[in-house]
Amino acid sequence: MAIELQDFTKFEPFNALREKMQATELGFFEIFNPQFHLTGNERSDLERIGVSLPRALLMHLLDFTLVYKNSRVIVMQDNRFHVAYCSEFPVQTDYLVSTNFIGSSELRVCEHCLTRLHYKGYEPLKARKEAYSLKVLEEFQLSQFWAQFPTYPVSEKRDIRKQIS
Repeated sequence: MAIELQDFTKFEPFNALREKMQATELGFFEIFNPQFHLTGNERSDLERIGVSLPRALLMHLLDFTLVYKNSRVIVMQDNRFHVAYCSEFPVQTDYLVSTNFIGSSELRVCEHCLTRLHYKGYEPLKARKEAYSLKVLEEFQLSQFWAQFPTYPVSEKRDIRKQIS
């Protein structure tokens, strides 16, 4: 037997409350499933110390940004980090993923990732854009990247994922 839910957009007490809150847009709700959604501890670990993931759990979205469960992530590799699935993405069995810099602040973003994403018009192979692309690379800030590609939430229903191959 199917249960029919009330249409709360037509329920005046909630509409009055939304008006008092000055909420102009309706939100959405997803039932928490730890297979698809980060737990509080996982989100905290991603921000503070990073998480070691087997290759099978790291995916990329159609825009090539990297994703673990419902969060975009970066992959740490030696003295650089990847923000996308690029031509130089390492083939490993496990990856250290994070949403922040772990360890050294001397890490540099992978320029192949920026090329793959065309981040801020980054195209180092075009001579007329060489100086501009160098500036984008040197001035890269993860906080600005997350402003363009928000870390959280990434919906498992709306955002198509592909395996890292």
